Amino acid sequence: MKLIRIPRLPALFTGFLLLSFALPAVESPYLYGIFDGGDPTPADASEYLGRIRNGAGPGWVTVTVSVGANTNDTWGVDYRFLSNQGHTVICRINHGYFPNGTIPPTNSYDAFAVRCASFVANSHGCSIWTIGNELNISGEWPYEPELGKCAYVSPANYARCFRKVYNAIKAVRPNDKVLPAAPACFAGPFAAGYNSHLGTNYFYDANPLNWVQHLNQLLTAITNTGPNPCPPDGIALHVSSRGYTCEDIHSTARFSGGGAGLYKSFYVYKDWVNLGIPRDLYHLPLYATECNGYFYWKGGHPENPFSHYEPGWMQEVYAEISRYNQTAIATGKPIYRCLNMYQWPDGYDGWNINGSSDYFKEDILNDLDEAAAQRHAWPGSIAEALLPVGINFIHPGSSDDSVPVCGYGYAGVVPQRGWINLTAGGNGANVPLEAGMTITWGAPGGTHEFSHMGNSPADFALMQGYLDTSDSSTTTVTVNGVKFPLYDIIVYGDGDNGSATRVGKYTLTATRGSGTKYILDASDTDFAGSFLEADSPTGGAAAAAGNYCRFRDVRGTTFTVTATGEYASDGHPRGPLNAIQIVPINVVPALSDFSYSQFQFWLNGSTGAAYTIESSSDLTRWTPIGTYIAPTQVAVPGGPQHCFYRAVQTQPYDDVPVLSAPSRRGQVQFSLSGATNMNYIIQASTNLVNWTAVSTNRAPARVTLSTGDRRYQFYRALFQ
Repeated sequence: MKLIRIPRLPALFTGFLLLSFALPAVESPYLYGIFDGGDPTPADASEYLGRIRNGAGPGWVTVTVSVGANTNDTWGVDYRFLSNQGHTVICRINHGYFPNGTIPPTNSYDAFAVRCASFVANSHGCSIWTIGNELNISGEWPYEPELGKCAYVSPANYARCFRKVYNAIKAVRPNDKVLPAAPACFAGPFAAGYNSHLGTNYFYDANPLNWVQHLNQLLTAITNTGPNPCPPDGIALHVSSRGYTCEDIHSTARFSGGGAGLYKSFYVYKDWVNLGIPRDLYHLPLYATECNGYFYWKGGHPENPFSHYEPGWMQEVYAEISRYNQTAIATGKPIYRCLNMYQWPDGYDGWNINGSSDYFKEDILNDLDEAAAQRHAWPGSIAEALLPVGINFIHPGSSDDSVPVCGYGYAGVVPQRGWINLTAGGNGANVPLEAGMTITWGAPGGTHEFSHMGNSPADFALMQGYLDTSDSSTTTVTVNGVKFPLYDIIVYGDGDNGSATRVGKYTLTATRGSGTKYILDASDTDFAGSFLEADSPTGGAAAAAGNYCRFRDVRGTTFTVTATGEYASDGHPRGPLNAIQIVPINVVPALSDFSYSQFQFWLNGSTGAAYTIESSSDLTRWTPIGTYIAPTQVAVPGGPQHCFYRAVQTQPYDDVPVLSAPSRRGQVQFSLSGATNMNYIIQASTNLVNWTAVSTNRAPARVTLSTGDRRYQFYRALFQ
């Protein structure tokens, strides 16, 4: 496939009508993936990938291949049976496997680079390559007979090898991504010793570095030292949880010794970022090409034979990475684009998901279904970081009213996991939240909780404790650093008022969306498990009864909520404030449902060569609509969801196809979707560089525009 590259635009820009260019496959927007193994051809993980597609959309696949260092070899692998389904393929190129090393001995670096380039040039359906694997463990080092050992691959030596391979691949595929080898988590430092293989002991060197030191020195060596430094196009990582419980995911246990202070479980993903990756590389995307428990999915691991997969683990792993990404996009940290579970096929090692030996396969796949249904996507901008931020105020008393992170931890009007439980009581200053935000609060009345209400399920825990007021005091909560362009604020208010009827007054102050609402807390009607909105603009005994109020379409990087007691039948008014939920609104626009019944355009390419015309509505899922011999005029069906077109050539790959000169001119009609009742600017371009505003429309809308006599036109919508 030879296609013209168009870079990914910020998420505020979307909805192109693209008539004249062939486009490359884009990376899956979703986090879900699998390690499919197989050398050279992947195993069949269609069952797993099908579940990802059915729940969310196209997923990710890590494949692996050993190519050697014979410069006369030119074979490649066709991965289009995966990429043509929309899945993004990441290929790990190895020199070999133990004891030959996933990169070769130092005297073969040049030959290995030539061989990698020829493999890439003759492979199709993949544009992301990692070079070698886990070079901080001895089993991945090359055995060097003249030395009589598996020689330590220092970060500096790996950098030498990587630069050569990087430059060789870029010479044949300049737009492909080339990534350094992912290190093994929890590996090193270790002393010299022996590996055994087929009855032979292979002596290996010591490794003086722990896993994050290895990554940091490797990336630094690649980018900052030696001739022709070459910053990588992304960073491949391996992530592991100690076991398969929710508690393992959120364990804060740390190592001593050589890994002193480093996390022992899934929070290794934080150590990679905070300690392993130099800050000047924070702009690079992260690809977790392997993810699993330290122990086998199916149980029986020699170090812990009783640990096995527990339902819910996969759901929480993806939820945790989504929460991290939400904070990362707001604070300038790198984004995880995928989390590929290791691994699907049986027969390679004990970590197989497929196969009769895995008694927990159905639990894993059912969890995958639940996880994929959440459609966790990596954000390209803060506008795409759409997870709610929930803030739960805790009464530091005898009972625990925190919302659990694990288990049935979904709570709130907009159900979410990962509520932030603030345990400081009635006062706090500049406490960090998610997405780069901080919170400061003060409640002169302190905190309180229901004396007779349990904290399970999670909604009860959310509502049990609250910031309280006195008869005349005011509770103030200020959140700073909000990056969402548009959001709702949900304020929860329900107190232990006994036989009294009380009304709380809640005021929001923000750049936009400020207002005041009242919540009547009726006598003898404590929270019973369901939420009722009180949307009353007036107070007193006639105010609307409920347990929360919602401020809609809020803007501003800072907002303040105040709570006071406004009315009470017993003369003691209160303004309880149990929790606050910040709910981002999706402002990303989409242009769709174009009115043309047919598009006609010219297909130019190698004369006599066959090209497949494909269509897509999202630049991710591509559907073949016909095969044509160039050059020729092509008529393809238009209508809803047929907005993008590309040409894909079968072998040989001689010339880049071009789609041009659509025959229908004069007018275009399409639908604009986005945040309801918000204004969007429609812009047009003929070159994707210079953009001109052509209309302003309030979403949702049907838009009609004149195209004049232009050969082609591009459109995008921008949130105003």
